[in-house]
This record gives sequence, C-alpha cells and structure tokens, in this order.
Amino acid sequence: MILVTGGTGAIGSELLRLLSQAGIPARVLSRSPNKTQNLPGITWVVGDLARPETLATAFEDAKSLFLLTHYYEDMVELQHNAIVAARTAGVEHVVKVSAFAATDHSKAPIGQWHYQIEKELEDSRMAWTMLQPHHFMTNLVAQAEYVIKEGTIYSPSGDGKIPYVDPRDVAAVAFVTLTQPGHFGKTYVVTGSEAISYREASEIIGATIGKKLRFVDETPEQARARRIREGVPPAVIESVLAIGAYQRAGGKTVTITNTVAELTGRPPRTVAEFVQENASVFRG
Repeated sequence: MILVTGGTGAIGSELLRLLSQAGIPARVLSRSPNKTQNLPGITWVVGDLARPETLATAFEDAKSLFLLTHYYEDMVELQHNAIVAARTAGVEHVVKVSAFAATDHSKAPIGQWHYQIEKELEDSRMAWTMLQPHHFMTNLVAQAEYVIKEGTIYSPSGDGKIPYVDPRDVAAVAFVTLTQPGHFGKTYVVTGSEAISYREASEIIGATIGKKLRFVDETPEQARARRIREGVPPAVIESVLAIGAYQRAGGKTVTITNTVAELTGRPPRTVAEFVQENASVFRG
C-alpha cells in the first residue's frame, strides 16, 4: 500500500492518476476527503499532518509514503510529523519531493527547510528517495492574470536560463521510484530538456495566444512589493527573491538532467507544449 500526501496538487493528483491507471492501489491523506475526485483503486482517508493524533489509522499498513506538502512556514513541522508517523507505522520507503535549492547554505528559506527534512529522513532508518525538481512550469500559469489584464510577465531572474519542469513529469518520476526497484538512497534532480529565460518564456506565451507581451525585468525591491501585494508569506518571498537572484547570476550556466527520460522512457514536456496545453488560461 502506498500512502500519498499532497494528493490534490499538480504533482500529487497526476501521481494518483498514474497509480490508478496502472491498477496500483493507494491511500491518500486528506483533511476533507469528501471534496476529492474518485479514481479506481484510490482511497481517501481523513488525516491532518498538523495534528499527529489523526495519522495512525491513515498510515496503518502503508509500506511506501509519497511525501509532499505546501512550502509555507509550517512545512518542516508537517513533514516531520509525517516521518514520525511513517516510522511508527513501519513504512519501509519514503519518496520526498524536495527542491533543487535544498542545501545547508541555501539563501532561500524553502531550500533550508527541505534540507532539514532531507537530513531527518536520511537518519530515520527508512529507505528514502529524494526528488529535487527545478523551477515549475506552473509558475508561468501563476502569472496568467498579469498576462490577461496587463499583457505582462514579471520576474527578478533577468535573462538567467531556467530548466523549467512540468509538475506532471515530476509525478511520472515519482511513480517510477515508488513502484519499481532500484531507487533507495537516490537523489534525482528533475529538470526539463531545455533552459530558457522568463523573457523567452513570455515570447512563447505571446506567440501561442497571439498577443504581444511585455517582459518586466524586476529589481528585488519591485519583486518584493509585487509578492506582498499578492499576499505571499514573508519566508516564501525571501525564497523567491533568493532563487531569482540565483537564476539571474547563473546566466546560461545551468544543469539539465536526463532524469525524466531515463526513468520514464520519454522526454520531458517542453515549455512550448505546456503553454499550448494551457493557452486558454493565458487567454482568460
């Protein structure tokens, strides 16, 4: 039995679809299972990672755990609770969605949080697999309102090249590491097959929807102000700014991995393909 957390997000929902399609039973932890989509072989159970006393039944008899939560200030607490519950229940293998910024010297709080949980998981005596995805293509969709209302894309990353990855490709990698042998103790950096800048991504979006877009190369101060207006939590803003500065400084020097192709047998989706699939969102 595979227990899945984060089952309603872009990665988790695609993982559930793949498991159901393959006929592999899974259990999904949810605070509100009545609001979820039904899939053959997928069972939704009540549980809240913020309330450890609700987890025992959900984790019972699970052999593998897919660990994914939101990236807000309580992320470490939530994932710590999941690890404790998994170890108590006798879970044998944990696949954690981490981040490419997960290091002890990361300037992004999110990177430090992921590193902290990675270390706890490595010391847990359970087998583990770390997935470290790069910048998600869905971050472009998050700017759809600006595209629609202003004809603009914003970013503090300048012309730094970014190997955008589709969350569905991360889910496909997770599916393989959860269901096939040979992935214990492995860390996989997950990227797309190309590295392009936000400016180039805005050109792709504009060409796809037939609308000339303006790229705004934000200063850190401008990016901070925009994120505050959007209601983004402070630590997440600091992470966004740190990652943007990293991308800007990286220029054309980025690492592109073959993880998706090697593990799934197909190339990762391109930004152009992703934008085409989501063209109606950008058009409004």
